[in-house]
Amino acid sequence: MLCLGATPMRTSQQVGLAPALTVPYQSSEAEQLARTAYSQYRAGKLDEAFANITKSIALNPKDYRAHVVLGYIYGAQRKLKSASDSFATAIRMQPSDKDVYLLKAQVDFLRNARDEALVAARKAVELDPKYGEAHMMVGAVLKVDPKRHGEAIEAYETALKINPQLLSAYEALGEVYATDKQEAKAEEVFRKGMDVDPKHMTGRFELGRLLVKQGRLKEARELWDGRSSDKDNTFPSFITVLKRAENLKSATDAAVKNPNDPEALFKLGLAILDGDSWVVDKRQERAIIQFRRALELKPDYAQAQYQLVKAYIQLADMSAAENKNVELEMAKLRELDAKLADELVAYRKDYKTGIKLTPVKKDQ
Repeated sequence: MLCLGATPMRTSQQVGLAPALTVPYQSSEAEQLARTAYSQYRAGKLDEAFANITKSIALNPKDYRAHVVLGYIYGAQRKLKSASDSFATAIRMQPSDKDVYLLKAQVDFLRNARDEALVAARKAVELDPKYGEAHMMVGAVLKVDPKRHGEAIEAYETALKINPQLLSAYEALGEVYATDKQEAKAEEVFRKGMDVDPKHMTGRFELGRLLVKQGRLKEARELWDGRSSDKDNTFPSFITVLKRAENLKSATDAAVKNPNDPEALFKLGLAILDGDSWVVDKRQERAIIQFRRALELKPDYAQAQYQLVKAYIQLADMSAAENKNVELEMAKLRELDAKLADELVAYRKDYKTGIKLTPVKKDQ
């Protein structure tokens, strides 16, 4: 089943597929095929589900619920345009079903058709102004555009006013505030989410990241220690971000206390260099300064030279001009430790900055 972070996809029971069918089928065979297809979809048997739902539609093409099931199947297959088209067909047949509009909004958002997603979500709100999930969807679409964050905040706040139990809305709203540098508001919303959530996990890790950013590491560590679950869908995880920050603070304090200790400078360089390959934040340049300081104090410090070369390899992947520094420093490393140099030759061959993007298929 497709999900959209703060806007979970509505289940098929919520769009008229429950046992109490309100729209009579013209063919009992079509009804059975649709039910079978839905069961197969739930079991992950998508090919069989697709075969049966297409047969059901052929027998009774005017039942909008069968088109909803087809949309679910397409969504599970990541055929998002086809899913959107199926939900659109269902809407034409039954324009008063608010849930199908939300389904269409969700898949349109996932396929980056944000204008269509916003239209569908707002139609769901028009049909039911108290539809909290639809307000959340409006917020999710508007959140993408920094110029419309005010509208996104209004949508999320409306959703929570309607239903304070929409837990993921707290995280989404807090993230908008944090992005807009309204960190006090973000913290307030994250903490409210933790209070409302019986497991006290909603907003916990998001707040933790905010506290790390603010240098409030002790409070961030307390949040981690007070968790009821390790589940974290954000990458890098909160605990990774926290440990990096704690390590950097510890290494910085040690280097300040012992500015002429090559080991302390080396560890500071390591702490600075630790990060995700796709993040460009000049940490390599800052780490190189510390490695060079360590080498000035201890010229035969092979591990410091190793990390210096490693930092230059990372830079060279972003700027070919840095290759000359890689060669120069690699030669120095080889004189100190040929085995370490060989390791970095292999590292240089395999290292790639950034994330490889998967081409978008036509049906997406």
